Amino acid sequence: MRNFIRFLKSKSFRVNFAIAFVSITLLLFLVLKWLGVYTKHGETISVPDLKGIDIVEAMDRLDEQGFKYVIDSIYTDQAETNTVYEQEPEANSLVKENRTIYLTVVSGSAPNVKLPDLIDVSLREAQAILESYGIKVGKLIYRPDLAQNAVLGIQYQGRDVQKGYSIAKGEVVDLILGDGYGNLKVSIPNLVGLSYDEALFVLQGSKLILGAVIFDGFKNDTLNATVYRQSPEPSTDTSANKISQGETIDIYLKVK
Repeated sequence: MRNFIRFLKSKSFRVNFAIAFVSITLLLFLVLKWLGVYTKHGETISVPDLKGIDIVEAMDRLDEQGFKYVIDSIYTDQAETNTVYEQEPEANSLVKENRTIYLTVVSGSAPNVKLPDLIDVSLREAQAILESYGIKVGKLIYRPDLAQNAVLGIQYQGRDVQKGYSIAKGEVVDLILGDGYGNLKVSIPNLVGLSYDEALFVLQGSKLILGAVIFDGFKNDTLNATVYRQSPEPSTDTSANKISQGETIDIYLKVK
């Protein structure tokens, strides 16, 4: 033990220890310095704002600033074709050189989707489903059917199409809907001589719809007006005096 203590106090030990300490300290300094240079510690650059510009120009900018990039595509009618729609990281973010920037570019062609089965689905539900598929609803075509506002069929560019039909996103389809009345026929009521409110009551009772309201003169006073003419007019021929429920009747009014 005395020999070991004597060795620790010796000049030889102190010299070797000092050399080892300086060597380790210098080695750590060089390693940290190398890591700082290798990772460019503390050096960041700002990500350019690329949204809305042409993809070729965007790639040129990224190349000039030493960025890498990955490009994906999306179809939308809200931006010009071949322009940057989204980027990650966002513009003005501080990142290191060689960082990968992810770009989403607007594609010039819409992807195709297959029409879902909408038969007997309500109008509101059909609109929501088509919207989720990226398809727009155009005209609503009503046909006699007891199922009110239920989808009876789908038309694309004037042709009937079925579920599974391939269509591009963003296209427009028309929906054929039930009018809620079916093919039931009712007698054409005689509205002549009735007030506006009385005529409206009779039409509702027959499940008919009020069409155009034409005034004789310039005084649009439904409170004091009476019907003096209607279209279609009632017929004395009972077999011909029929109209489908849900159809309209125009009335002509004049003030008393």
